[in-house]
Amino acid sequence: MSQSEASLPEPEAAYSHLFDGVHSQVFFGKLASYGIQPTTEKEAQDLFALAGRLREVDGPEKQAAAQSRYGGAVSALDSVLGNTPAGRQKIASDGKQAVKQAAAELMQDPSVYNAVLSLKAQEAVLLAGEQ
Repeated sequence: MSQSEASLPEPEAAYSHLFDGVHSQVFFGKLASYGIQPTTEKEAQDLFALAGRLREVDGPEKQAAAQSRYGGAVSALDSVLGNTPAGRQKIASDGKQAVKQAAAELMQDPSVYNAVLSLKAQEAVLLAGEQ
């Protein structure tokens, strides 16, 4: 085992680091920009569950119930996305650029870089074992 492999975190720790240090911060940061902030750990877990389930849905079904305190944010987002094809294209382009910029910045963080390497190394081992 090389020196660099020995310094990589275990895959479980790497996943936790990426989830807590990157995904959660980005997810809740985006929600905060719309004025949505969980007030309890249960609300945070429910928001993650909601986001995961919404990922599986395509089309206009992605609307919150009328009683949801997040309904206003969903309506506002739908109105922005639905205005024009050019607007939708710009939003998609801006989103891709933002992802690229964030990835470039995160790549400079050695702990994030090592966490990704650890997970990719585990993936390679798993794929090699299945062939």
